[in-house]
Amino acid sequence: MKKFVFLGLLALIGIGFFSYKITLALFSDTTQSTSNTFTASEFFPTPTPVLANHLVISEIQIATSGATTSDFIELYNPTSSLIDLNGIRLARRARNAITDTLIKSFTTSTIVSAHGYFLWAASDGGYANQIGADTSTSVNIANNSSVALKVTSTDEVIDAVAWGSGHAVPLTESAAFVSNPSVGQSLERKALSTSDATSMTSGTDVSKGNGFDANNNSTDFILRAISQPQNTSSATESP
Repeated sequence: MKKFVFLGLLALIGIGFFSYKITLALFSDTTQSTSNTFTASEFFPTPTPVLANHLVISEIQIATSGATTSDFIELYNPTSSLIDLNGIRLARRARNAITDTLIKSFTTSTIVSAHGYFLWAASDGGYANQIGADTSTSVNIANNSSVALKVTSTDEVIDAVAWGSGHAVPLTESAAFVSNPSVGQSLERKALSTSDATSMTSGTDVSKGNGFDANNNSTDFILRAISQPQNTSSATESP
């Protein structure tokens, strides 16, 4: 009788050990097939944000009610370091233009804080003062155009945004944003790949900065119904 009890205990121990191994295979981070190793991340991948490691153009407005000169270009620093604008210029190209028109050239030290903003606006009509622009010039932008941040000495494009149609290819990343912003609207760069107009204006991505950059203007931006220019005095926004 003792022999049968002993054998029964051995059987129970064996079943328990086998069940334990199955449980580990099901719930561990890795498991084996006959010729491959699979990780849990392959079955449940975590989205990785595509965050720029350079200064980006984060929001653009080309008109407000009663004024066609109420243009602004907002810049955002998505990195954890200060960025100096000295030696950088903002340029634009209208429909079918093959050369740049200078918006602003930075020739002295001008710092953009880590995760901070910088704002240019058209000086006509006092609009720059109304929105607290950090700098202004008497230049305007319009429909079916493009703007770019460039290294002045080499003409290298740091970032570029185009909207509408007829824009010059060199100032576009992949494809232009499909439409022109209407009066009071603006184009705003996303915080994350999953951001949309709702999450960027009243949802979870409102204060996450504007660092998403997949190098495609048509998908990197959303259309804001009401623009929201931010300057160097605005709160920083971490990605």
